[in-house]
Amino acid sequence: FKETNSELKHLIVVIHGAGLNAEKSFNTANSVANALWSSSNQSMIIAPQFLEGIEPDEKGLLQWNEQWRSGGESLSEDSTIDLPKITSFEIVDRLIRDITEYNPTIRQIILLGHSAGGQFVSRYAALSNQYEDLYLQGVKILFVAANPSSYLYLDSTRYHINEEGEIITYSNKQLSECESYNYYKYGLENRYGYGKSISKQVIQGNLTKRSMLYLLGQNDTRQGLTLDKSCEVEVQGENRFERGILYRHHLQTVVSTDKDSNLHWFEVPDVGHNANEIFTHVGVIQKLKSLTR
Repeated sequence: FKETNSELKHLIVVIHGAGLNAEKSFNTANSVANALWSSSNQSMIIAPQFLEGIEPDEKGLLQWNEQWRSGGESLSEDSTIDLPKITSFEIVDRLIRDITEYNPTIRQIILLGHSAGGQFVSRYAALSNQYEDLYLQGVKILFVAANPSSYLYLDSTRYHINEEGEIITYSNKQLSECESYNYYKYGLENRYGYGKSISKQVIQGNLTKRSMLYLLGQNDTRQGLTLDKSCEVEVQGENRFERGILYRHHLQTVVSTDKDSNLHWFEVPDVGHNANEIFTHVGVIQKLKSLTR
């Protein structure tokens, strides 16, 4: 990243899903860039690859467990015993810092993530503390999370939808059936990795002041194998679409009106759990254009 492109104006960082297919994510991000900007020479796309689980033939490469989605530390055992521990969020911090340092003409950064990548982006937006200098330099930053399996709640309240379609608050007695429901990555208790030393107040402030776009596929209602079904997330809704609706209600409840304008939502019609379909949907492209002007 030490080569400077004097024409570079836009940077997209795309985070892959649970399938760990960074190349596929790169191709999707490339389609987004082509739809947003006319000159390919003015944009750069980065698709970091997070390896999940220790593979004996991958010696010398950083590897994580599933906590890479939420800023967990890399593993230090077996084939990675001699490698330093570093969180997945630090990786993206360093990538963006190095790229913008060598390319000071960048004026727009978009972080994209679908499914597990959406979990990553939504939590990274809340925890990362490296963007103040970029904001001061006039760099616009947009975080885009699509169809994540779970969300980071800012308080201990959780909601569900009753038979009449009304959003109802869970009672403390109901929530007590899952003692860890408010543990990180689902809530702010017992934080680990990148977020361990960051205060709740800073996290809450970050998430509400940064420009964030949540994308919900209206057809993403299936109970598939990759859907998180732990008790911690069962109190966030029955499926990804419902969880998004309830999280929107949560943020509207805890965020003051004057800050609510930073948080954007878009329900994508006729799209389920498909990264390429959701990010290249004409309505999503139009929304991205309006937020990156």
